[in-house]
Amino acid sequence: MTRVVVSGASGNIGSALLPLLRAVGLRPVALARRPPREPDGVEWVRADLSTPDGQRALARAVRGADAYVHLAWPLQPMRRPGLLRDRGPRMLLPCVLAALEAGVDRVVHLSSVAAYAPGAGPVDESWPLGGVADSPYAQDKALGERRLEHMLQAGGVGDRVAVMRPCLVGQRRAGGQMARYGMPAPLAGARVVGHVPWVPVVRDLALQMVHADDVARAVLAVIERRASGAFNLAGDGVVTGHDVADALGARAVPVPRGLPRLAVATAWHLHLGPLDPTWVDMAAGAPHMVTERARRVLDWRPEHRAVDVLHEVVEGMASGAGGAGAALRPAGPWSELRDWLAHGTVARRTRP
Repeated sequence: MTRVVVSGASGNIGSALLPLLRAVGLRPVALARRPPREPDGVEWVRADLSTPDGQRALARAVRGADAYVHLAWPLQPMRRPGLLRDRGPRMLLPCVLAALEAGVDRVVHLSSVAAYAPGAGPVDESWPLGGVADSPYAQDKALGERRLEHMLQAGGVGDRVAVMRPCLVGQRRAGGQMARYGMPAPLAGARVVGHVPWVPVVRDLALQMVHADDVARAVLAVIERRASGAFNLAGDGVVTGHDVADALGARAVPVPRGLPRLAVATAWHLHLGPLDPTWVDMAAGAPHMVTERARRVLDWRPEHRAVDVLHEVVEGMASGAGGAGAALRPAGPWSELRDWLAHGTVARRTRP
C-alpha cells in the first residue's frame, strides 16, 4: 500500500487530505505538534518539526514512504514574526531534504498565491515571486520557494517536487479557526457572524477562494500522476464585497479603499484584533491566478465555486465549526474566553 507522510496534518488542508488518501486506498502517516485525541484510523506521529526530535521523527516516518506532503506552515502568532519564520521557510528545507534523501518519489510543498509579486493578473505559474513587501507571511512564502528552488537546482531533483499555490483556502470545519485568527477572542466565540448589520465594500476589490477538498484532490493528482513543478489552484469565479455582504445577510456600504486597512491596523495596534493589517495588503495586492496548468497536467477541476466556498466558511464561522485536531478546534463562547485568559491573544501565543 502506498504510504504518504503528511506534516502539519491537523490543519485546514490536512483535514481534507487525510480522509481522501484513505478513501482511495493510500496509507497516510500524519505528523502534528498536537495530534487529535481520536485518530480515526490514521497513523499519527507527535512531532514539532522545528526541534531536533521532530526532525528525527520525520526522518523515521519518511523511510520507505512513497510521497511526502509538507503542509506545516503556521499563520499565527502574527505578533511573533521570528517564530513564524523559524516554523515556516527555515523549517521547509530540512523537511524536504529529509524526504528526498530517504528516497521518497514525490514531494509536495503547499505554498500560496501570497508568494507571487503583486500584480493585477491573471497570471500563470511563470509570474515572478516576491510577495507584498510589508507582509511577513508573503515574504516568508516567497523566501521558502526561492530557497527550495535553489536547493532543487543544486541537487538536480526538481522532477520529484511539486509546489502548490492555492489562493485563500476555505471549508466549513475551518470556520472556528478562521474566526479565531481573524477576530478578537470574545467575538470569535460569541457567534457574531450572521449578526453583522453592514459590510464595508471597496470598489473593484475581488478575491479568489478555493475549497480545501479541491486542494486535496490536486495534491492526490500530483502523487498519482508523479507530477512536478508549480500549480496554481483557485475555484471558479471571484468573491466581491457584495458577495460577503450577501453571505452575512448584511447591507453593503461602499467605502474608500484605505478604510478597511485603517480599521484593521487600528485594532492591531491597540491589541484589540489578532489580524496583521498586512493581510489586507495581500488581499489587495495578490494577483489573480489562472489554473490551466493544473487542469491540463493534473486533469483537475475545482468542484466548488469561489462564492460557494465563501458561504460555507461563513456558515462555519457562524456555528463555530471545527475538526478533531487542536488547530481546527471549534470556537465556543467559553472556550475562547478561557484560552484568551490562559494564553493571551492568539497573535502572541506559541500554540495554535
